[in-house]
Amino acid sequence: MKLEELPLLDIFNSLRRHGLPLGVEEYLVVVRSLEAGFGISNKQELEQLCCMLWAKSEEENRLIRRLFEQMWRHSPAESRKEDKSTKNNISKLTREDLQVPPVETPSIDEPLPDLEITPTITPEPVQAVQAVRISRADREIKRPRYMLLTEYFPVTKRQMKQCWRYLRRPVRQGVATELDIEATVAKIGREGTLLQPVLMPPRTNRTDLVLLIDQEGSMVPFHDLSRQLVETAERGGRLRTTNVFYFHDYPDEYLYRHPAMLDAKAVSEVLQEIGERAAVLIISDAGAARGNFDQERVDNTKAWIDQLQQSVRYFAWLNPMPSECWWQTTAEEITRFVPMFEMSLQGMNAAISVLRGRYIAGEVIYSWLM
Repeated sequence: MKLEELPLLDIFNSLRRHGLPLGVEEYLVVVRSLEAGFGISNKQELEQLCCMLWAKSEEENRLIRRLFEQMWRHSPAESRKEDKSTKNNISKLTREDLQVPPVETPSIDEPLPDLEITPTITPEPVQAVQAVRISRADREIKRPRYMLLTEYFPVTKRQMKQCWRYLRRPVRQGVATELDIEATVAKIGREGTLLQPVLMPPRTNRTDLVLLIDQEGSMVPFHDLSRQLVETAERGGRLRTTNVFYFHDYPDEYLYRHPAMLDAKAVSEVLQEIGERAAVLIISDAGAARGNFDQERVDNTKAWIDQLQQSVRYFAWLNPMPSECWWQTTAEEITRFVPMFEMSLQGMNAAISVLRGRYIAGEVIYSWLM
C-alpha cells in the first residue's frame, strides 16, 4: 500500500496543521475502527467516528466537521454520473479505496458505499509514521514532524492513577513499626516518664478491584482506553489485588481472562472467588455507541446485575460514550438499575466514590435524565 493511499490522511494532516496534538496512535485507532466496520456506512457516521476519537473540545469537533464539509462540497458529483460502471462496482472496493479522496467522495446527501473490508490493509505504525513525516504540512510547520501521543483520552494516565489511589480500604496489619502518638502520650501521663513508645502496625490498602470489560463489537474504538485503565490500575493503583475479566455485551455463563475471549471461567465461580468486599467496576458502552435499543440486552444485563448484587456490596459502571448519547438507547435503561457514569475525570471520581460506599445517587451524572 502506498503512503499517499492511507485512509483519511489528508483530513488528519489538515487537523495537525490547525494545531490539534494528533500523533500516529490517534491516526491508527481510527483506521482500526474503520477496519472493524465503524464509520463506513455513511458520511455522517464517518464524521462522528473522527470527532469522537480526535476531538477533545467542541471547538475541535466543529473544526473536524468543517473540514469534512469542505471535502464533500468540492467533490465533483458529475464525474460519478459520467462513469456509471464505476459506481456500480464501487461496492466491491477494498480497504485500500477507503481514503475518500475528493474525486471519489460521495455528495453531501449520499451514503458511503458498502465496503468489502480486508484485514490486510491496516497500516503498520512505521508506515503511518513515514506518512506523517513526509507530508508537506509537516515540512511547512516549525515543530516535530510526528508525535507518538497516547494521551488523547478523556481521562489521562496520570488522572487515572490519581483516581485509583482514592480507592482505598486501609487496614492496620503486620509488624508494629509506626508510632502511636495518642497511646504514647497516654502512657507518659500514667507512668510520668517515657521508657518505651507505643507502636502500631502500618496501614495497608486492602482493596480488591475487579474490572469487567466489554470487548469487541461497538467497544473496538475503546480498546486502547480499556487497556490504559487496566495498566494504571495494576501498576499505579496501589491496590491489594486487581483482577480483569472480559465479556461481550453482557456476561452469559462465562467471563474470560484474555481479551480475545480465551481462558473462560464460570461467572458463578468468579463471584465466589472475589468475595463480597471486592469493588467491581464494569466498562462498557451499554449499546450507546450504536445508538439503538435492545430489550434482550437490557433483560440479560438485569439478570446478571441481580446475580452480581447478591455477591458483592459495591459496583459501578463506566461508559466511554458521553452521557448525552445514552438517551433512548439500551444504556439509558441500564442506568435505572446500575450506577453508570461517563468516562471523564468527574465520572471516574464518582464511580470510585460508589466503590468506596460514599456516593450520593443523582449527584453527578444523572442530571441529563431529569
